[in-house]
Amino acid sequence: LAEYIHGKGLLFGIYSDAGNETCGGLPGSLDHEEIDAKTFVEWGVDYLKYDNCFSQGRPEQERYQALKNATKGTNKTIFYSICEWGQSDPWLWGPDVGNSWRTSVDINGLWTSILSIIDSQVRITQYGGPGGWNDPDMLAAPLILGCDLNDINDASKALILNKDIISVNQDPLGQSICQVYYKTHKKTSFDIWTGPLIDGYVAILFNRGIDPINITLNFHKHCYLTGEIKVRDLVNQQSKGNFTNTYTAVNIPENGVEFIKLTGRTKTNSARP
Repeated sequence: LAEYIHGKGLLFGIYSDAGNETCGGLPGSLDHEEIDAKTFVEWGVDYLKYDNCFSQGRPEQERYQALKNATKGTNKTIFYSICEWGQSDPWLWGPDVGNSWRTSVDINGLWTSILSIIDSQVRITQYGGPGGWNDPDMLAAPLILGCDLNDINDASKALILNKDIISVNQDPLGQSICQVYYKTHKKTSFDIWTGPLIDGYVAILFNRGIDPINITLNFHKHCYLTGEIKVRDLVNQQSKGNFTNTYTAVNIPENGVEFIKLTGRTKTNSARP
């Protein structure tokens, strides 16, 4: 199977659990880390998602470190995705153990679930970076799909294959965006997230409310940028023009975003907003 997958130019991912059983009731890897790690290496596994069910009450860091220790000395690099649901602040110890760490409980199809996970990221964005990534369960980082690709609709497929968006996610600088502004008043609720790229800046203007609204990005206040700024709409892959001081996104629909890239600027502060 691994040879077939690799022959297609793809990487081979597998699932296990830092407990006696997986969340699906199959055998887990707890206390069998050595033999399982050896097996994963022999199979040519490239990516391991390591879940957290049936843990027997043992500390998360101890159980996830055990699998990490079992892979030492092998000649195979496996991307190690820690999935303990953010229970023990894995962003604090995860960089020394794995390559990514889940920061929340499992996402579901409810809007309240999506908002809850987004809000839980506000205080931890500084912990993600090259080699170790916050994982908000399929919300932007990393690029993971949890659907049947045979049934995906054209709109979703276009978004997933959008090269402008992928280039932001895969930016070599590897710095997370952070929330720089939040407002809620009656029916109006929105926030602004910004962050640096290797060749510019990125901003997400997010309408949380139930009515369409305009959101204004202040280049200096929200990005520490000045000068004439070229704005590109990443979702629609089109230029919005050149702007000075501010840019206003018009008629962002309910629960919608405008995702833009800023270039041609001067940084006014080495820090972040």
